[in-house]
Amino acid sequence: MRLIFWPRAYSQFIAFMVVLFGSFNLFAQCTLNPQNQTVTICAPANGATVTSPVNVVAGTTDSNTVKLLQIYVDNVKQYEVASNQLNTNLTMANGTHRLTVQAQDSTNTIFKTTENITVSSGTGGGSLSQVKHIIFFVQENRSFDSHFGMLGAYRQKFGYGGTFNGIPLNVSLSDYKGTGNVSPYHFQTECTESMSPAWNESHYDVNSGKMNNFMKTEGSTPSTIDPEGTRAMGYYDETDLPYYYELATQYATSDTWYAPLLSNTIPNRTYLFTATSFGHIRPDTPPSGGWTQPTIFRDLSQHGVSWRYYYQDNSVFLSSFSDWATYQGNVYNISSYYNDIKTPSTLPEVIFIERGSVTGLDEHPNANLQKGAADAANIINAFLQSPTYANSIFILTYDEPGGEYEHVPPFSEVVPDNIPPMLKTSDIKAQFDSSGMRVPLIVISPWTKAHFVSHVNRDYTAILKLIETRFSLPALTARDAAQDDMTEFFDFSAPQIPTPPPLPVQPTSGTCEQSLEKAPGF
Repeated sequence: MRLIFWPRAYSQFIAFMVVLFGSFNLFAQCTLNPQNQTVTICAPANGATVTSPVNVVAGTTDSNTVKLLQIYVDNVKQYEVASNQLNTNLTMANGTHRLTVQAQDSTNTIFKTTENITVSSGTGGGSLSQVKHIIFFVQENRSFDSHFGMLGAYRQKFGYGGTFNGIPLNVSLSDYKGTGNVSPYHFQTECTESMSPAWNESHYDVNSGKMNNFMKTEGSTPSTIDPEGTRAMGYYDETDLPYYYELATQYATSDTWYAPLLSNTIPNRTYLFTATSFGHIRPDTPPSGGWTQPTIFRDLSQHGVSWRYYYQDNSVFLSSFSDWATYQGNVYNISSYYNDIKTPSTLPEVIFIERGSVTGLDEHPNANLQKGAADAANIINAFLQSPTYANSIFILTYDEPGGEYEHVPPFSEVVPDNIPPMLKTSDIKAQFDSSGMRVPLIVISPWTKAHFVSHVNRDYTAILKLIETRFSLPALTARDAAQDDMTEFFDFSAPQIPTPPPLPVQPTSGTCEQSLEKAPGF
């Protein structure tokens, strides 16, 4: 986490930095109160009459680090986030309500602002309850900068404005042995050798928020092709990923969407299923019978919410959990998905799609990126062309950044439970109070705000929070309980994209040759 200390006299400049580096543009809503240790509710206005769900936007001015924001409605806590600003939607009953946004900073000082609002049914209506199906699909090992770092430039070409925190092309970092510096460069190959995103390497990459050691961890995955580790600085653009770039532009994405922790695939995917890694920081072997930690799938079943899990090959992460013995009947081959999606009346309410790791379709760096993206395009196009599209949400994201360069530091997070990291003596000492690094995201639905970019800090346990909010499920841990529910991405008053736009075909003809992975000049 990057810590920046500003004098109190620069409180307005702090507000500007929130715009630049924070999770949303507060000045698009209001000007923050410059007084130290204040909360400003930017929306709704005091005395306003609004419809449910109510969009609540708030920010803080504090010379200390704000570690927690909470929303109380009629003195009952409804939401919290480990951030110095928030932007979320809350479902409220009609009537007059007392709305309070309360902050707690690093000195444990509590300060708050309260206002009164009236919730009315209004006209048009619409809410998250209209969503009948939530589908989420999680690929592998791609940082936001490497995959979507050039998306802002792509959007600008078509006139879509707004801020977008993409890859900084002028950054220059030292290579593994200190023989030269490397700036971000466009990959000439659709596959590269892997890099290590493990606990120690990821924490070392971040380097207390400096984000400058990505090539310095090359010794963990030594290469004879790229011994200086320059491939960590490569990126792709719309020439490689035209389908994703257009899809993310037409629908919604976020430049503040993170993996849940600084480590590799397995502990991050445990967060995807359970909102915690229950102490694990590496790909530990499950015990006989599987991990007993409750999964989102158990939570769904226990509350009468239907679900289905589609796999593409032998990569079935659910089999690592004890829930496998009970729920493996809900697990189907991906071939069934293409038929099931055509009949929304019998389609389960929640669907998870597993990545194809064994077949090399997961977009992992050592696989052919374009073939993985084309496989994902087939899955997404089947959704877009089906009647299920009319009342559903589809979310595509990635489990962790794979050791690829990322310039935005992690953000402070709520510790999920009372289980500390299982550290060895050689491990970097850290806790589960930070997110991982940024990863790509696309949110697809007829209710998605067109061309939308979110700037709210979330890790992808926010997908669990969305599911829990829609189907009235309890949180699995304190981590998903603290997440934003993602309703910011949608406008449920009416379909925003009722008909899917035309999308380019994802090519698979790009060169896949690891010998081309090095930065220019190396």
